[in-house]
Amino acid sequence: MEVLKVDSISKNFGGVQAVKDYSMIQNDNIITGIIGPNGAGKTTIFNLISGVQQLSSGKVFFNGNNITKNSSFERTRMGISRTFQNIRLFNNLNVIDNLKVAYGFKTEYNFWQQMINSGKVRRVEKEVHEFAMSYLTDFGLEKYKNYKPDSLAYGLRRRLEFARALIVNPKLVLLDEPAAGLNPQEIHDLIDLISRIQEEQKLSIILVEHHMELVMKICTRIHVLDFGQKIAEGKPEEIRKNEKVLQAYLGDEV
Repeated sequence: MEVLKVDSISKNFGGVQAVKDYSMIQNDNIITGIIGPNGAGKTTIFNLISGVQQLSSGKVFFNGNNITKNSSFERTRMGISRTFQNIRLFNNLNVIDNLKVAYGFKTEYNFWQQMINSGKVRRVEKEVHEFAMSYLTDFGLEKYKNYKPDSLAYGLRRRLEFARALIVNPKLVLLDEPAAGLNPQEIHDLIDLISRIQEEQKLSIILVEHHMELVMKICTRIHVLDFGQKIAEGKPEEIRKNEKVLQAYLGDEV
């Protein structure tokens, strides 16, 4: 089943074309990788899909609906969640509250019920707390629930950001360089975590990543960008042998 359709999208920054006529179809329950040299336009594509930046041209469809003009917040409510290349956590809140805040828009009580701390509010808050704890346990973060994010090791902060992206029960998750800054053991743990979560929750995942071992192990399909344009698309074994891809990465050494 088709979850996302990106139709010839482009993004210009002044006279610079960061993305040019990029298209993709993302089906349900698969992991797709987007790779390419630095500056190829990978994160810009995520920003356009998630609504962080507006398109210069083209269209984006989610679950068959044209979401080209929808805001980032509206796309999140529809079921598109993402992480960022630079971790964006609320460092003034503890670990469990970072998850509870992310889940907040799904709570069903109004301002006045919250003001008087009604029975419904107390019941919902208890359910949200238990739900957040279940995610912390699943991600191996339960013992850090009262820690502030900036006191955690980098790999744990990456893990928390991933948990926060998933707690809203998305249909599509965009992971922007999830292995950035991780050591080899943390990367292997991340490969196992993403594979397990994707299998358990039947998620559709698109990831931007430079770490080729991760991409080749968990992705069903890979898109390769260079200077804002897609130069190749295929299965991991096809991408490994693609001459355009080798040229983009290695240049005259090929």
